[in-house]
Amino acid sequence: MKDSQSMNQAGRDVHKLIGVTAAKLNELEQYYDSWSETYEDDLTSMGYEAPRLAAEAIKSHNIDPTHPILDAGCGVGLTGLHLGKLGYTAITGVDYSPKSLEKAEARNCYAELARVDLNKPLDFADNHFAAAQCIGTLTYIDNMAGLMREFHRVVKPGGIVQLSHRVDLYDDAYRQALGALTDQGHWTHVHHSEPQPYIPGHQDFGDDQAIIFDIFRVK
Repeated sequence: MKDSQSMNQAGRDVHKLIGVTAAKLNELEQYYDSWSETYEDDLTSMGYEAPRLAAEAIKSHNIDPTHPILDAGCGVGLTGLHLGKLGYTAITGVDYSPKSLEKAEARNCYAELARVDLNKPLDFADNHFAAAQCIGTLTYIDNMAGLMREFHRVVKPGGIVQLSHRVDLYDDAYRQALGALTDQGHWTHVHHSEPQPYIPGHQDFGDDQAIIFDIFRVK
């Protein structure tokens, strides 16, 4: 059972989620470290389904379960958990929160985990992954165009890149970052979802906020 102090901390963490969009990297680290103990329970109780939907999309695009997948911004490992349930065994998770990575490691569904700043170049070889996904993390990315180029670089031709992003942040700069690689012939836009519920039970999100999933096939 959670004591009153931990419950109060969890409440503070989950209910200020909408206000951390412009937080600095060290502030994000502290925020997610402090929330890592209750993150899964808090979000699943509020109807957060993006990790499960993302895993099912990976499977629906026929990505071989034995081939490496990059889970960028893996947090406490919810996306990896659902991929593992579908038989995926070669998942690499990266995140900036050490406490979240500890939680992810305890799930035993990741082949590799690393602390990574997604605003910097990724330390992976070209064409290494069969798929990359970034679910619920793009809110905090400053170098969006650079990250998209990195996802394209580390995913092999024929592989996919799957992204989710909040509708209220799906602006012209984001569209340009995605569209540049399409226009240059580096990937094909194969899926753009209708707005999906984000965290329907969250007091600041509810029915007024949603996310969009995009999937690109690397050429």
